[in-house]
Amino acid sequence: MKTVNYKKKNHFSVLSGLPLQRFQRLTNCPMKPVYTQEQFAADLTGEQTGNDPQPLLPVPEDVWMIQPGDVVYSQSSQTASPASLERGGSVISQNYLVLRPESVLDPGYLVYLLNEDPGIRKQLVSRLQGSQLQRVTVKDLENLQLPPLPKMEVQKAIGEVYLWQKRLTFLREKSIQNREKLVMASLKGIGNEQ
Repeated sequence: MKTVNYKKKNHFSVLSGLPLQRFQRLTNCPMKPVYTQEQFAADLTGEQTGNDPQPLLPVPEDVWMIQPGDVVYSQSSQTASPASLERGGSVISQNYLVLRPESVLDPGYLVYLLNEDPGIRKQLVSRLQGSQLQRVTVKDLENLQLPPLPKMEVQKAIGEVYLWQKRLTFLREKSIQNREKLVMASLKGIGNEQ
């Protein structure tokens, strides 16, 4: 069996999502957009989000916000997604953790590692906590041991290819769904002609 030597330094900081219900009754605070599950999925697959208005919440000025280049980790799906430029300035709930990569770690490559690397997945699965809803904690992510990092241009290439593949898979699935709807509508139309 081949063993992988992991570095101790993980090259990112971790921020916990905020208890947004605490902010609902605040007054005299600027309204900030709230990051949603639909946005998480859209950032990972490249899907265009609908025209639905983004929920807003009054938030104090000193509360941290998502920044472009952040990586969002979903507690419910136990997957990561890059935060797109449009998400900058959004607040995030306790359902998510935010990883801020240092300059030596490409965000797309970090998403790839968190979602696909068997060594990382094994570490995360072994740390899941909770009997009903299992969650990875801030400490779990802080203690992850990443494999040795390739050169930045290799990281960027891997991250880009990975995210393009996720987008391509999403488009294929959407195309299949649309074709199925079209066939079913056609069949329904034929059945109603009699």
